[in-house]
Amino acid sequence: MTLILTHIDRHGIVHASDSNLTAGDTAAGIGRKVFDVPYLTAGLSLAGTYAVDGTSMEVWMRGAITDYGTEAVQSVGGLAEYLCERLESEMTADEKESPSLIHLAGFVDAAASRHAEFYFIRNITGLDPNTGAYLGASEHFAANEQFWSRDCATPWKRQVLAEGAGSQLYINGFPSGRVAYLGLSQQLGAFFEDVWNNADWQFRRPQTIEEVALLLELQVHAIGTLFTVSDYAAPPIGGPVQILTLSA
Repeated sequence: MTLILTHIDRHGIVHASDSNLTAGDTAAGIGRKVFDVPYLTAGLSLAGTYAVDGTSMEVWMRGAITDYGTEAVQSVGGLAEYLCERLESEMTADEKESPSLIHLAGFVDAAASRHAEFYFIRNITGLDPNTGAYLGASEHFAANEQFWSRDCATPWKRQVLAEGAGSQLYINGFPSGRVAYLGLSQQLGAFFEDVWNNADWQFRRPQTIEEVALLLELQVHAIGTLFTVSDYAAPPIGGPVQILTLSA
């Protein structure tokens, strides 16, 4: 089903994903899951259903991004609504029977400041709080902004982010992959802190969004390796790691 994540900190935004495609318990090759939206300084990643009316997401999503670029007025939020409308109207009933999840994040030049926004586009009906599994899929799509207006809405949180002491992670995809990634990132985070705090060594914290992306890529690759060394008939997570960075 994929593993997608979006990381936001003072350096910028990282979109990351694995590459594996599966059809039930059968491997279906690899495919593009991370896409650039150059006219908005934004990007997106996707998980779940990989076709719209029989057209692969790799082709359909590139076309949808290009089509929205011809609109008279463009925005990250506007693209989120545009994708919702098109997915709902163009996906077949069979395609909507499986979850579809999209992370869309980019920078907005507001009157007060330039800041990141993150939109979660999906047709899932809910999430099991115990297992992390998606409870079902709907024929309707929804999108909402979750970073600037929710998770980083207070002046204190925005100050912490600006000072480099905070970050925000959004993660979706195959349940066991998500849970394993969160556990790995916590363990590795503690390890990195120990290494960086050793005055006798010359290691340091990331100073650019590209350096942040290197550490995230390492973790996604580790989860893919776990699925390769597993009993899954067709590993739902794996293959080359796809990365898109957007500097603040």
